[in-house]
Amino acid sequence: MFVSQILPHYLPIPKSLKHHSNASQNSFFLTTFKPSSRTTVKLRAILFENSLFKHCFSKSEDGYLCCEGLRVEDVMNNVEKSPFYLYSKPQITRNFQAYRDALEGLDSIIGYAIKANNNLKIFEHLRKLGCGAVLVSGNELRLALHAGCIFNGNGKLLEELVLAAQEGVFVNVDSEFDLDNIVSAARIAGKKVNLLLRINPDVDPQVHPYVATGNKNSKFGIRNEKLQWFLDAVKALPNELKLVGAHCHLGSTITKVDIFRDAAVLMVNYIDQIRAQGFKIDYLNIGGGLGIDYYHTGAVLPSPRDLIDTVRELVLSRDLNLIIEPGRSLIANTCCLVNRVTGVKTNGTKNFIVIDGSMAELIRPSLYDAYQGAGLVVHDAGAYCMSMASTYNLKMRPPEYWVEEDGPWPRSVMQRHLKTI
Repeated sequence: MFVSQILPHYLPIPKSLKHHSNASQNSFFLTTFKPSSRTTVKLRAILFENSLFKHCFSKSEDGYLCCEGLRVEDVMNNVEKSPFYLYSKPQITRNFQAYRDALEGLDSIIGYAIKANNNLKIFEHLRKLGCGAVLVSGNELRLALHAGCIFNGNGKLLEELVLAAQEGVFVNVDSEFDLDNIVSAARIAGKKVNLLLRINPDVDPQVHPYVATGNKNSKFGIRNEKLQWFLDAVKALPNELKLVGAHCHLGSTITKVDIFRDAAVLMVNYIDQIRAQGFKIDYLNIGGGLGIDYYHTGAVLPSPRDLIDTVRELVLSRDLNLIIEPGRSLIANTCCLVNRVTGVKTNGTKNFIVIDGSMAELIRPSLYDAYQGAGLVVHDAGAYCMSMASTYNLKMRPPEYWVEEDGPWPRSVMQRHLKTI
């Protein structure tokens, strides 16, 4: 993740506060203003000059950080509360379009992983673009109804499954007890449930162990040696269950598309075996997990087209509908968390810039040891940030705004912070 440091351009920088390192002169440094100052602070953005930072957030010619050409400083000075999340609606559209273009020529479903960011307005926008939804809870299901849904998770509750059965949602089977609950839900709802078997392909996604979900040590998915048991169970319950596809999910922040191909090769072989037993399998769900360049060092990372092209021929060779589940790669780079500096302190050997944001608003670095940056503006904060925000220390959840194509000022997406304690 890349950080734009917003700086007061006319205030002197105390020598004790300068950031000394071996970095080039284009690297960012830290400074602040005196807490007692009531002067309006003009904010500037210092960016890595060699950064491939080519999307909605950019540096203007006069050095200001902008979102779709709108100064972030102007937004900060005109909203009622800080910190806040600032999104680019056009960037969300561009990210979705990249997946839609990549899938041209394939029968496909783009299922947005709602857990990445569950803002209703954002999801409604994606739904209007033609996006479906991937969900892991009953409340996410209620949010996503009528969008074309896939219900994931290894701890689905019976009441959630009943709702899924009533609404005709695709449900991924993750375990024996999960299958028992799905059967019960089908009987309660009086409807047959469309199933996908979530198979653990035992492919190493080469990511942080907390977000690796497709290797043999993961709690997710069905082991291949148990596959026949599940096929026999489904075959014995034709009034409750209809097997329509196979699913895998490898992990998150994946940066090598050959990992997806390795998994897809295994999955189409499983589909061949399943079809040989008389099942009509129409769908292959390869999950999501495509990573982004949080560090903005110029790393060449795979695009949605790179991902789709690596599995395209396999999908076509089996006449399958392809389901993908992007979350981070759809929403992360559309947003930043904007904070204010409240003051500066030192412990004698180290200086601290204190801001009004905290782990309550953005927990990823604390939870996953994830690189998310430091400063007034935290970039790439669209995914797994606001959706994981809390009221820790009785802090109110931050408001969210987005910049739209048809207006000079950002509009409130959803005021989800608490009004009262």
